Amino acid sequence: MSRMELEVKVLNINENNIIQKIEELGGTFVEKSTQYLYTYDLPTIYGRYLDILIQLKNPESEIKQDVAFSKLELLFWEIDNLLTKEEKEQLKEIINVDNLTNLLELEKQVVLKTLNKKELKDFLQKFHNNSKKWIRLRKTNKKTTLTVKHILADDGSNIQQMLETEMVVPSMEAAREFLKALGFSYKSYQEKKRISYILKNHVIDIDTWPGIPTYMEIEGEGEEDINGILNLLGYSIKDTVSCTVDDVYKKMGIDILNIRELKF
Repeated sequence: MSRMELEVKVLNINENNIIQKIEELGGTFVEKSTQYLYTYDLPTIYGRYLDILIQLKNPESEIKQDVAFSKLELLFWEIDNLLTKEEKEQLKEIINVDNLTNLLELEKQVVLKTLNKKELKDFLQKFHNNSKKWIRLRKTNKKTTLTVKHILADDGSNIQQMLETEMVVPSMEAAREFLKALGFSYKSYQEKKRISYILKNHVIDIDTWPGIPTYMEIEGEGEEDINGILNLLGYSIKDTVSCTVDDVYKKMGIDILNIRELKF
C-alpha cells in the first residue's frame, strides 16, 4: 500500500522532557523498540534507460513494446522528480518540453526517434543511483516490513514529501532471500531506537541513532496541521528540519552513505 508521508524533525531534543510534555497533553504511548534496518539501492536510472532502449529497438511483439513503454513511463516520472530548474531548461532545449513524461504524449515513432538522440542520452547519462529512492527492510517489535521510499520533488512547502509503498513480510530472513533472488544486495545495515506516541491523531516518534543526539519526528497532513502540534509541544515550524536521517548525520559531519554497518 502506498501513502504520502509528511513529517518534520526537531533536532537535539531532551527525550525525558518531550515524553513528559506529550503525556501531560494526553498522548498515548504506542511502543518502545530497537529497529533493525537493511537498505537496498534500486537499479541505476541510466542503466534502466539503456535497457528499455534495447527492448524498443527490436521488440519481439506489440505486447513487449507496450511493456517497454510502461517501464519508460515509470522511469521518466522518477527522473522528472529529480530535475532542478536548470536541468528542466536544458531538457527543453533538447526535446522541446521541460519534463520527460510529456514526451510520451507524442506519437510512438516520434518518441522512439527522440529517445535515441545523442543529446538526450548525454543528458541522462549523469543519472546513476537515485539517492531519493531506495528499498528499506525493517524489523520492529511488532512486525517486519518491506518498503520502497521515494522523496518527491519539492512542492514549494517546507515539508519533504515522502511516498512510501509498504507491505508486511513474514520475516527479515524471508525478505532478504526474496530480494537476493531478485538480484539485490544490501547497501547498509542500521540500528536505531524509537519511542512512539499518538497525540491528537498525530504520530510522534522519538528516535535515537548511533553517534548523534536524539530527535523527534512529527507526522501530519501539511505545514499548518503539523505546526499546530508543534505549538502544543512548545515549538514552531521554524524549529524544524524536513530531511532524511542521512542529512541529519551530514549536519553532524558524518556521511553514513559510506558506512556499511551502523550499530550501537
